[in-house]
Amino acid sequence: MKKIKFNPTILLIVFTLLSVTPTWSQAAGKIRGKIVDGDNGEAVFGATIVVRSIKKFAKSDFDGAYDLELPVGTHEVEFQMLGYSPQKRTINVTPGKPQVVNITFGLQTLETVDVKGRALNDAEAALLALQKKSAAVSDGISKEAIKKSPDSSAGEVVRRVTGITLVGGKFVFVRGLGERYSNTELNDTLVPSTEPDKRVVALDIFPSGVLKNVRIMKTFLPELPGEFSGGLVKIETQEYPEEKQLSVSVGAGGNYNTTGHKFLNMNQGNFFGGVNDNQKMPSALAGIPESIPIEPGSIFGGLPPQGVQASAGLFNQKWTPNSGPASFDRNFSINYGDTFKVGATSRIGILVGSTYNRNYRFRQESSNRYFANPVSTLTTAGTNLTLQQHQDADLYIEERNWGNNANIAYEITKGQQIFMKTLFTQQGESQVRDATGQDKIDNFDFKALTTQYTSSRIFHNTIGGDHALNWFGDRAHKFDWRFNYAEANRDQPDLQQQVWRKASTADPFTDYTRLGNNPDGSRFFSESKDTSRTTKLNYEIPFDQWSGLKSLFKFGSYTLSREKDFRFREFGQKPNTAVPLTNLYPVPGEIYSNPIYFLTNDFTFSERQVESNAYDAFQRLQAYYSQVELPILPKLKVLAGVRYEDSYQKVKTFVLRDTNSPFNLSYGCGSMDEFSRIALVRNNICDPNNNGVGELRTKDKLPSINVNWEFADNQILRVSATQTLTRPDLRELSPFGFTPYFGANRVFGNSDLRRSYIHNYDVRYEYYLNSTDYIGVGAFLKQISNPIEMIGQPIAGSIAQRFTYLNAEQGTIRGVEFDFRKDVTKWMRFEANMFLINSRVDVISWNEYIMAKGGLLDPLSKAATYNPTNISRPLQGQSPLVFNIKFDFYLNEKKTQNIGVYYNYFGDRLFAVGANGLPDAYERAVGLTDVVYTTKRGDHLEFKVSAQNIFDTRYRVYQKNELTGEKELFLSYRTGVSYSFQATYKL
Repeated sequence: MKKIKFNPTILLIVFTLLSVTPTWSQAAGKIRGKIVDGDNGEAVFGATIVVRSIKKFAKSDFDGAYDLELPVGTHEVEFQMLGYSPQKRTINVTPGKPQVVNITFGLQTLETVDVKGRALNDAEAALLALQKKSAAVSDGISKEAIKKSPDSSAGEVVRRVTGITLVGGKFVFVRGLGERYSNTELNDTLVPSTEPDKRVVALDIFPSGVLKNVRIMKTFLPELPGEFSGGLVKIETQEYPEEKQLSVSVGAGGNYNTTGHKFLNMNQGNFFGGVNDNQKMPSALAGIPESIPIEPGSIFGGLPPQGVQASAGLFNQKWTPNSGPASFDRNFSINYGDTFKVGATSRIGILVGSTYNRNYRFRQESSNRYFANPVSTLTTAGTNLTLQQHQDADLYIEERNWGNNANIAYEITKGQQIFMKTLFTQQGESQVRDATGQDKIDNFDFKALTTQYTSSRIFHNTIGGDHALNWFGDRAHKFDWRFNYAEANRDQPDLQQQVWRKASTADPFTDYTRLGNNPDGSRFFSESKDTSRTTKLNYEIPFDQWSGLKSLFKFGSYTLSREKDFRFREFGQKPNTAVPLTNLYPVPGEIYSNPIYFLTNDFTFSERQVESNAYDAFQRLQAYYSQVELPILPKLKVLAGVRYEDSYQKVKTFVLRDTNSPFNLSYGCGSMDEFSRIALVRNNICDPNNNGVGELRTKDKLPSINVNWEFADNQILRVSATQTLTRPDLRELSPFGFTPYFGANRVFGNSDLRRSYIHNYDVRYEYYLNSTDYIGVGAFLKQISNPIEMIGQPIAGSIAQRFTYLNAEQGTIRGVEFDFRKDVTKWMRFEANMFLINSRVDVISWNEYIMAKGGLLDPLSKAATYNPTNISRPLQGQSPLVFNIKFDFYLNEKKTQNIGVYYNYFGDRLFAVGANGLPDAYERAVGLTDVVYTTKRGDHLEFKVSAQNIFDTRYRVYQKNELTGEKELFLSYRTGVSYSFQATYKL
């Protein structure tokens, strides 16, 4: 599998060269700002900024930005643009920082402004202004707010946004819709996923230090991807600055449950989160074609048995974790940016940065799994829960997160710009899971030690351009293009498991002995690669309609080519004789799996290929759209349009040993009709699993209408009705399953999944009190046909549950949102947002449920294998109530010192879907409190001290025993109180 190699030395060389670059010569003074249209909030390109007294002028660029060098003193500056009334400002220019003067054409302005060198367009106000002029309902969090927060990753950042729930510290739920319904874009292009078993992008892989803004688009526009469910997460990396900037940050911290306490680790991975050579599969075995299993052959062929036995000695022989006190957390970041003039009209802007975080976490988990003993198979009433398994586990997690971004832009002339934006981020997570428990099926107690390391990395490169074309009149046409290549890789080398057991009836002095079969002594290697290539073209045509109102027609195309493949190789061992006494607990794997045992044939070593362990998948998508923005009245605007998408997906799941087999067909049964499929299976023409092939071709037209009415100054009413869809992910079409540790549940894909249609209705009232204060109230309704949901399946004789995906009948989500931001006094700012959601999904029909329970369905039918406990329930992961509260207390008049108090709360939510008569498992409501203190010392030095989860809240998941009414434990753990200190120096 081809890998992208990133050499950190190159980054250091770049920083060194840039740091010695001569500084841009400074004039005595400068004015700078942005010019926008007061009617529609759009940037005004080509406006003239002129100072007649000294015969100097400048033009605004594609973004409405301008800058003009002026001598120190007082100047009368004119701002002119055809079609707008000119404006004049008297500006006092002082030496030092550029003076910021923003102009809004069409609004009444003051004639004189005296700027003392402090920028007026801070990032928080800029993002709120962007939200105000947006045609769609959106929310977000700015770079300024990110810097003030205690958050270290994009995942932690977005949970502060209205309508967002964060699950597992990394997966985003937008408006109650689960992780599979959320899409993520980086710099306006798709981000592939590093997760082999999920479609969602894990946001904890993006360090907060590389972020500019994070926006959540909540209503669909034709220019956005059609797979728009709960919302679209748009991540923007930092742009190059207008003048030279250099900042360096260092920080340290810890966790009360972890730092300085006992910590287990395997010293896996390298400093930057990559994979060490000694973790990889031995090169001698990796060189053998994957279609040839590493297992003993015979006189009729295969690999020599002695060679296979000897190959056990080629693997890394370390099985026992190191033990010692946990180190402290640490972080470091450096960013450099500048703008250089090239000739009279051109300039080059550059920004490079690198961020590194490393932290250690320990937590204790307690978990139970149950059997259901229902009175009737048709109802959960009276169901009694009988313990199936119990585990107490100590988890030791070390995480390294390294993010790098490099942005370069070349402005050829005003309104003509090309750029390249590159992000490389890598996360390495090492985990040791030391568990004890009871298996109530086979009645034994067990000890299980699982060690694993996962390296996830994303390379994302976008080349694009923004062009203003003045060929057709006074108002410029705009053309922008984006070419993107992105690659997400996930490497999980040498996941090791060791299991010991003894009879539950044995006396306390009886030793644990080796399990002696899978998964004991197993070694698991997996790799996944998700590659995407996208092309986006957009063209805007402005035109005037009645009464001189300014309208905009926009059209474009989008092309996606995506490939995803996954492989895992599992190696196991089993004793050929009685387990020797030397293998009693706690004798480690270094002795139990000693290569000598294999050379003497006391143990057998081989690769396990008994079920599907690979899939190859691809998607081709071609989309076109057109939309028009029409102001019916000066303050009443309609944006309407349609998007057309033609998509083809194909997933082929197979056993690696069959890679070159003629029976490894690249097509399925050729029929989506269930009656025909059953007939083909029954006559041995088609495999029951559709040969492991999932194939889906769809062509869809997606209309959208958004109406925005500014019925009073700074008060907007938004109404929208849109139609979107969500397709099954490539992984969800693959009938592949995997257990990450002993006793864990297994989830399989379904090659028969279909797309889901979503009808979205939104209404929201927004009141912009000023540039930073805001009130918003909204309501929404989503009706989903054929939603893709997880559902339980029967499985006998196992302590784990089995799940798969299916198209449920329908789903409905209703919700209201509230957002409030206000400076209560000059010493305190208060922000709060919340949402209330009610959701329902009808999994299967009552008739189908009764027929399946009564044995009236053909055993080969898909429906006969479904065994949900509830045929209707809330959406998985959806909380009925989520809210955030934030207080900022300013400790001095200049607001350079402040204390922030953050509170995030989510209500009870469905954690795991019930199956086989077991009730659904619900995670109980949790509230998290964080405190952060920030202070600035002059213009160059900043400090931040923070504490997260200061009350060490316990997470609890439970299942209700319907017979007794008790809430039985499903999962429980604490994450501990984390604290950190960070210092930043800015040049």
